[in-house]
Amino acid sequence: MIKQHFVIPVILSMLVMPAFGAAQSSVDTATCSEMDAQSLLSAFTLYTDLRIRSVQRSLEILASTANARSGDWRRMQDLLSAYQKSDEGLIVWYVLPDGTYYAVDKGLMDKKLSDRSYFPDLMAGKQITGALVVSKSTGQRSAVIAVPVKKGDKVVGAIGASLFLDKLAEQISTVLDLRPNLSFFALAPNGLTTLHLKKDRHFLDPREMGSESLKKAVTDMLSGTAGKTTYVFDNVTKHALYRTSPLTRWRFAIAFSAAPQK
Repeated sequence: MIKQHFVIPVILSMLVMPAFGAAQSSVDTATCSEMDAQSLLSAFTLYTDLRIRSVQRSLEILASTANARSGDWRRMQDLLSAYQKSDEGLIVWYVLPDGTYYAVDKGLMDKKLSDRSYFPDLMAGKQITGALVVSKSTGQRSAVIAVPVKKGDKVVGAIGASLFLDKLAEQISTVLDLRPNLSFFALAPNGLTTLHLKKDRHFLDPREMGSESLKKAVTDMLSGTAGKTTYVFDNVTKHALYRTSPLTRWRFAIAFSAAPQK
């Protein structure tokens, strides 16, 4: 039952690419128009949301199994390991109410997750979708997706996945196949960069990158839900179309260079 959810990103890329080709052919003959950027933005947002949602749904299925509800790591380890092996872009873990946790590849960890900001909500029975962390087991910049494991109404633990943002950005870049004058980025509600064409900008706050117009553009994006903004960065004027994901509340954007003056 779980395997059908693994192929959602692949199916999505197949669905997106034909529409994408039409957008790209238009971009190839002229400076990127707003219509082209809207098509790219739709693909970027949809791909990312379905990627995250597919992981979330798989974790929901895993959390509903008797092996997970047993609270016995030995009983669930093989199940979680099989899921992780099916997806090279994440690590899977199981956490107990005291914060003690097990990672699929390493077993019992010597650190706890109880100091994570999302932990109280998770133990209160809420799902976590896209919390930003530097993974304690791998050191990679990740987005956490986690679901509580319950026995009746009691939370006895949680199963989570740390989705590697650098890997996700690579996948998005491959699907979008942008021209040099285009770029993509996404911002968390607190302004930190969650995804960027240039992966070294992950977890940076663009408001602190020295451009007052970029700072204003980001502030406008975070206060709105969708729209268009303009800023100057590295002496290049850029336009950006953005929208908000209802799943993660991230602001997704496609930026393109302004047409040169003739």
